[in-house]
Amino acid sequence: MLILGEKSLSVLVKWILDLVFLGGLAITITLPYGLRWYMNTLYPTSSENYSFMLGFLYFTGIVCLALVNEIRKIFKTLNRRNPFMMDNVKSLNRVGWACFIIAAAYIIKIFFYNSVLTTIITMIFIIAGLFSIVLAEVFRQAIEVKEENDLTI
Repeated sequence: MLILGEKSLSVLVKWILDLVFLGGLAITITLPYGLRWYMNTLYPTSSENYSFMLGFLYFTGIVCLALVNEIRKIFKTLNRRNPFMMDNVKSLNRVGWACFIIAAAYIIKIFFYNSVLTTIITMIFIIAGLFSIVLAEVFRQAIEVKEENDLTI
């Protein structure tokens, strides 16, 4: 199976990311209704604060949509077989910072509504942010080497 280019795995992943982006957009738009239903139906005696959760989910949802959009941009270049571009370095840096922002939001949530899952998600986003920043630097160095080789030939 091809990994990059037309009719490849990267095209399938890009298509899935498009669906995730559209689904996330729909969830974000319907969030007040969905959250109200969730809290009233599943946890009618819950002590969780609807306003806090709504604001928290809107904030992290919008940042996640931006994160998924940056990953979609990266996969567009992969499908064109041109991954070593400065645009991808910028996108990877944005992905890293978006992960750090989400991790910070979850750290704040720990003080209000802590759970094991909240702590795990915080750690995952910190690791993903660090990974994205390191990968951006690897891509930047690969671009420099590629440009040097292009000039040599």
